[in-house]
Amino acid sequence: MEKTIFKRITAFTAALMVITGAAASCSKKSETEKGVSKNSQKLMNAAYRAVEVETDISNVRSIKRLSDGSVLVTAIADGTSQPTFYITDDNFAETKEIKYDLGEKLESDTYVSASVAPDGDIFMMATFEDAGDMEKPNYDDPNFDYEKFDFEEYYNNIKYTYKLYVVDIDGNVKTSGEISGLDKYISEDDGDAGVGDLQAIGSGKALMTIYNEDSTTVIVNSDGKIEDELGLDVDYIMGIAPLSDGTVALSGYFGTKDAVKFVDTSTMKETGSEIKLDNMSMMGGPSSIFEGTGDYKLFMNSSSALYGLKEDGTSEEIINWVDSDMGEGGVEGLLPLDNGEYIVSYNDYSKGDGMMSGSKLYRLTKRDASELENMKVITVGVMYDAYAMSSKISEFNKSHEGVRFKMVDYSKYDEYDEESRTAINTGASQLKKDIIAGNAPDIIVTNDAGLVAGLQNKGLFCDLYEFLDKDSDLSKEDFLENVLKCGEYDGKLYSITDSFSIETYVGKSKFVDKENWTLDDLIEKYNNLPDGKRLTEMDYKEQILSLLLYNSTDFVDYKNGVCHFDDPEFKKLVEFCDKFPSMEGTIDWENPEDQEMLMEMFSDDNIVNDKILITSMWIGNFRSYTEDLKGRFKGEDITFVGFPSNDGKGALISPNQSFSILRNSDDTQLCWEFVKSFFSKEDDDSNTYRYSSGLSSLKVKFDKAAEESTKKPTYKDPNGKEIEEDLTYYDSKSQKEIKIQPLTNEEKDRIVEYIKSADRCAGSFDPDVEAIVQEEITAYLKGEKKSDEIIGNIQNRVSLLVSEQS
Repeated sequence: MEKTIFKRITAFTAALMVITGAAASCSKKSETEKGVSKNSQKLMNAAYRAVEVETDISNVRSIKRLSDGSVLVTAIADGTSQPTFYITDDNFAETKEIKYDLGEKLESDTYVSASVAPDGDIFMMATFEDAGDMEKPNYDDPNFDYEKFDFEEYYNNIKYTYKLYVVDIDGNVKTSGEISGLDKYISEDDGDAGVGDLQAIGSGKALMTIYNEDSTTVIVNSDGKIEDELGLDVDYIMGIAPLSDGTVALSGYFGTKDAVKFVDTSTMKETGSEIKLDNMSMMGGPSSIFEGTGDYKLFMNSSSALYGLKEDGTSEEIINWVDSDMGEGGVEGLLPLDNGEYIVSYNDYSKGDGMMSGSKLYRLTKRDASELENMKVITVGVMYDAYAMSSKISEFNKSHEGVRFKMVDYSKYDEYDEESRTAINTGASQLKKDIIAGNAPDIIVTNDAGLVAGLQNKGLFCDLYEFLDKDSDLSKEDFLENVLKCGEYDGKLYSITDSFSIETYVGKSKFVDKENWTLDDLIEKYNNLPDGKRLTEMDYKEQILSLLLYNSTDFVDYKNGVCHFDDPEFKKLVEFCDKFPSMEGTIDWENPEDQEMLMEMFSDDNIVNDKILITSMWIGNFRSYTEDLKGRFKGEDITFVGFPSNDGKGALISPNQSFSILRNSDDTQLCWEFVKSFFSKEDDDSNTYRYSSGLSSLKVKFDKAAEESTKKPTYKDPNGKEIEEDLTYYDSKSQKEIKIQPLTNEEKDRIVEYIKSADRCAGSFDPDVEAIVQEEITAYLKGEKKSDEIIGNIQNRVSLLVSEQS
């Protein structure tokens, strides 16, 4: 085994030496240093040219081919929540609206969902609200008082009824009736069944999901009566596609696997063979499915691409949304044409007001190879499901001629075995394989500091200080010093983050008076716990191990290629974990009693009622910290104990996303321009305290958010009036929102100082090192090996790994 590892590492090291060559400035590269230009035609194989279809139809929701070859388009009428329908052709040259009369007047805000069955019948479900004697909020009234209106009481009073209408393509109502059979699904908490949208599937039936405690899918007949529940062992359904052969395809999670199952709509029994999606790698999984054509049984859409799924479970990427400049959004309707083009109704969530802005129709035509012949391609390797990255790349592509930025999704290589609870494959492993094969991306985007730490010694990355020193818009002084240093190695900046969080542990000051614990501090506190009091929410080996290892990266010295797991401090850490019971064999995750016990363990009551000594705290923005301090801790004084460490510095900087540029990129300056676009000093939103995806690493934004934390947040109502909003915290015990006050200046200054004091990154173990440590310690905790044995194994195996990476 050791020889195999040694050969693999040696090969990796040799490949890195060939790729990187001698250390040189990224901003001044000779042509011979730049490496081979990427094959643009191969990389852009799934690129289409998108042209908006000229039509008066707006807010498109779906498009469907009818049996006579015509196309039925479903849209939402402007200013309402109700559907409109149109019959047209492939060219949208002639469009005829289907006029319908449901026989009763619907209020403009009555929500009506609609779907089309394979036979052309249109199923429409209206949701009626009755708030009793309370008047509805009048959003159109410029004098409507949002602050005085009691929204909580209003929604508590609402009673919902649902009515189904089946309409033919001439607009005639064939059947109608109130949906019945919902009584058994009504929640005791809010008196509602939690009815979701309806999907017509053919044979006079529809499927409807009820979002109660178990998320149940039921079969609804055309008269509105619930016939039965869908008899499949399904945890959740992601997509439904009625097929022309009289079946309906259902994609989702069935028991222990992602799969597509088929149901005969006449008998509602499963038919045919399921298609497992184990070998189908896509970012975020399928969000919608459609009937396929030719070799494809189904088309499956994800946030990154449209795929064709074959009956044997294999798939092919057909349209890459980023490469086709479609931004960040989703496909709501798909129409394949005989000439190889596609008509899609596509909703770009990065524009308008998100999902409510409505889809537009686009005609997609495959890009000609000649268009891409001299195209420069810059690849962006993303290590996690970075859904919003696609929009940024699309914007950049539209504004830059002669170059295409292409996202390479490494998260699709992440495979996890549920039974053994171990990773089968990872995106990090695939990245290293690509580096060896000469297919490394130009830019790496990751939230795993350990990945960069394990590679930075080989000269793979550009020193980003070189770009900051020459940039006219950004400089080192614009950044929080400690966050910038988090991406530093040996005086060079190999990664840079635009936003971050702080991870730490806290306790009430009346029980914990010392900040920033060492391991000895933790052990002493544990040994002196009063009877009945726990250390953390989950006092199990696995939880304590995670707590202690998270800030133990000092055991690895990547710069000098050595490790120190034979240090007595590490043995102390391991043996302390052994004081606790293991979750394995103790907790039955399927047992209702154990589930209730777990819910109790994570209840806020534990820290409020002094059942535990310390609890984790994630500071992702100033508002979340305010809610913790004033809500979860009820305003009591808290002490930051941090993650225990040798030097007692326990606050960890957790980058939300970090950027690294590889030295052998064809155009490192262009890569920097892309990275730089994430660091705008302008506000992204009108109120950075109210809306935030993390703490900004830019001083100007960080300081503004800190100042705003001492005030109540504001928002603008539909009439443009600025409204001050109360800060609230959801109290799980009372199940109510309680009002809390903003931070005082003193409280703000304290948390700002603490954030700026953090000086190390979370998770700075290289993934391969982490895997070795986890494997060996798990064997010890299971009683399979002694502590000295696993410490020796870790020391030897990690020494070999890091020495070859140094």
